[in-house]
Amino acid sequence: MRIEVTREACCSQDDQLGPLSLQIELSEESLIWELAKEIGEANFLQFSSTRNVIDAYCAGKLLFSIPVSETTGAAFNYTVGRDDPVCRHLKEPKIACVWPSRL
Repeated sequence: MRIEVTREACCSQDDQLGPLSLQIELSEESLIWELAKEIGEANFLQFSSTRNVIDAYCAGKLLFSIPVSETTGAAFNYTVGRDDPVCRHLKEPKIACVWPSRL
């Protein structure tokens, strides 16, 4: 399955320099943790000192949060089952990565 991932820019310079969309190819049997890993390891997301976690939504439903780096000790936070099939939660083949409103 092909999934389009979009992200909010972390600053005005990022908005102009970096790509704000990405295409990910996953098998039909892929699990949520595999989708999160693909997005997190794609060198696509940009973070700043005040924006160090980003939320991933599909059709308005929060799926998981991605921290700046797992090497800092932070881990993905799943709001749906980590081992759920991706197809169970994708109402459309699009993921929107947005900054949490709580920041």
